Amino acid sequence: MASDNSISRIFPSNAIGALASSSTWSRIPMSSLKVAVETFDGTGHFGMWQGEVMDSLFQQGLDIAIEEKKSDDIEEKEWSTINRLACGTIRSCLSKEQKYAFKNETSAWKLWKALEGKFLKKSGQNKLLMKKILFRFDYQPGTTMNEHITIFNQLVADLLNLDVNFEDEDLALMLLSSLPDEFEHLETTLLHGKENVSLDAVCSALYSRELRKQDKKKKKVAAADEALVARGRQQSQSKGRRGWSKSISRVAKDECAFCREKGHWKKDCPKLKKKGKAPQDVNVAECKSDAESDFSLAVSRLTSHPDEWILDSTCTYHMTPMREWFFEFEELDGGFVYMGNDNPCKTVGIGSIKLRNHDGSTRILKDVRYVPNLKRSLISLGLLESKGLEVRMRDGILKVTSGALLMLKGVRKNNLYYYQGSTVVGTAAVATSSSSKKDAEATKLWHMRLGDAGEKSLQNLAKQGLLKGTKVCKLEFCEHCVLEKQRKVKFGTGIHNTKGILDYVHSDVWGPAKTPSLGGRYYFVTFIDDFSRRVWVFTMKSKDEMLKIFLKWKARVENQTGRKIKILRTDNGGEYKSDPFQKICQECGIVRHFIVRKIPQQNGVSEHMNKTLVEKVRCMLSNAGLGRKFWAEAVTYAQHLVNRLPSSAIGGKTPLEVWSGKLATDYDSLRIFDSTAYYHVNESKLDPRAKKALFMGFSAGVKGYRLWYLEAKKTIISRDVTFDESVMLNKITQDGTSGTPQQVECTPKQVEFEQIVVSPANSTISDSPMAEEESDEEEVSTQEPQQQQKSIAVNRAR
Repeated sequence: MASDNSISRIFPSNAIGALASSSTWSRIPMSSLKVAVETFDGTGHFGMWQGEVMDSLFQQGLDIAIEEKKSDDIEEKEWSTINRLACGTIRSCLSKEQKYAFKNETSAWKLWKALEGKFLKKSGQNKLLMKKILFRFDYQPGTTMNEHITIFNQLVADLLNLDVNFEDEDLALMLLSSLPDEFEHLETTLLHGKENVSLDAVCSALYSRELRKQDKKKKKVAAADEALVARGRQQSQSKGRRGWSKSISRVAKDECAFCREKGHWKKDCPKLKKKGKAPQDVNVAECKSDAESDFSLAVSRLTSHPDEWILDSTCTYHMTPMREWFFEFEELDGGFVYMGNDNPCKTVGIGSIKLRNHDGSTRILKDVRYVPNLKRSLISLGLLESKGLEVRMRDGILKVTSGALLMLKGVRKNNLYYYQGSTVVGTAAVATSSSSKKDAEATKLWHMRLGDAGEKSLQNLAKQGLLKGTKVCKLEFCEHCVLEKQRKVKFGTGIHNTKGILDYVHSDVWGPAKTPSLGGRYYFVTFIDDFSRRVWVFTMKSKDEMLKIFLKWKARVENQTGRKIKILRTDNGGEYKSDPFQKICQECGIVRHFIVRKIPQQNGVSEHMNKTLVEKVRCMLSNAGLGRKFWAEAVTYAQHLVNRLPSSAIGGKTPLEVWSGKLATDYDSLRIFDSTAYYHVNESKLDPRAKKALFMGFSAGVKGYRLWYLEAKKTIISRDVTFDESVMLNKITQDGTSGTPQQVECTPKQVEFEQIVVSPANSTISDSPMAEEESDEEEVSTQEPQQQQKSIAVNRAR
């Protein structure tokens, strides 16, 4: 009766009678079983829901309705009844939204296939997606092995529903490949000496390993608890006569009544004197049970390392007990800082501390509280995040970043993140001394002389002794560099395995400039040797001059080196793809490499060089306050500087060093662009012996200084020149920096012509505004005068 009643909850009574009276359909429903099926709303796991519905149909004996054709021993009327019952069961497991589309379906097979077609599409795209998920499936730290294997079986089941079959051994190997490196020993044990391995064997081994690991952990915890609990005297001890405990026996005459040792009395017992002193770092926990001792002492043996920083997410401020770490400190009564156990620790000061990261970069931690009673140094992650920094924790690594810049890094140890770096203490953190101020001024001077070169380049040159013994220190903030060199995130650089100079040459044309140069130039073209990264710059009035300039440059470098240009990489500009240019390259055997249209990053070497040159031009013009019409002079001098600056693409060497195999030794002749220069003249006897001009660089093929004479607006090439660079330094100091600028030497420099010795009275003055803007890099050697003249910059009023 119980069986009939349970069936009547699902089937109509007339249907039950029809099924019971039928002699052909002999399957008896197993109504004593109950299968709970969750309602499917289209967002859950369809494969799991489909299996549960199939179990429910099998329980009721309706699973035969899923077949496409009925059996011969079932009548048509009974088959229709079974289909209606099966459809009703399936629809009862659907939500109202999903049930509406199939409310009139009477064939269980069609309803089943319609649901599969909607929620389980067996398309190639779905198969590819599920296979990607399965093949990239990895063990996530923190999950149990049971959860990991369950997710893996779920992914396999989804693919089986898509008619994708796997061998049992393949599934076992995929499960092993999803495990981290700590399971390597287990993998070796399972695969050693076996041709095949089954999925059940792998799952059993993983379950056993996790159970053993959990059992060992429980034993360790139990052993630690047993070792850290010291039982005292029982409260329920009964006392004998005169109030003595039954466990205490009589004491000898020369024996201590407290420690039972001979040689001293109880009043002199050292152990009794220490009894009232509470040990440090000991937590006392009172037991509530009468069966336990009066107190349980949980001894904490934590080793204190105050020299380490802990990155704490619950700390309100940066705090440290180390007074000597501060390079800026101010004493104040900052109140109290409360620890996790509500113990107050007094704050007696605040200041700044320098940190050195693992990569050598330095960071300044400001507003650090000095708390003498603190046991650890703490960095507040919440305070860093409130200042706009981003905190990320993943795989045991904590990173504090500001955009793309890594500020701090921590490593997880015992579930605490420790700062990976060190604290700068001693002289490195002391306020700047007078000698360091001079080094800072010298660094600023060479920074401007070298066209706003970077700090790393200056350090490399200083190590080689090329900057007159100057000790390069940290470069101060330069507003011109920020304004003129701000850039986007760069693309990845390509690698060319060139073996010698001129094997691979990059070229590009820049322009047109909105403002023409003094000589009417609008463009400049660059040629960069990939092996040495040496650059040649030639200015042009129009792109039609490109072929003539290329032939002139090609003949010159090939004649000087004895090597041939093998590959030329350019963009798709018309000046490079013209028929004459293509014909010359074919005749000379030069292989052409072009970029894809609208992807200038493929010509990144030339584009980056153009950007570097133009940045230096902007910086030099900004420092000098000159108009844009001097851009051609500035880019010519910028090329001269770039070839003498270290490049990371060639291992920190300079292009001239790689090109010629010798270091450039003419750094003493470099001057700040547009710095004040006084060149020697010999006019009448009563006229001044010098005239004021501006330094523009060096002239090609002549070992002389190239100057711009303001009054006549002409280019001058003179052999005797006195420079005054302090004007430029004073200008920068007044704009935003403090301190007295370093004394700049104002000494006359004699520069001899290369072929013809010219008298000092005959300074070369060109009639055209631009004597020659195209540049051929020739080293300029200087010669000190025998007797140093008195600086005109001091005697003459400016």
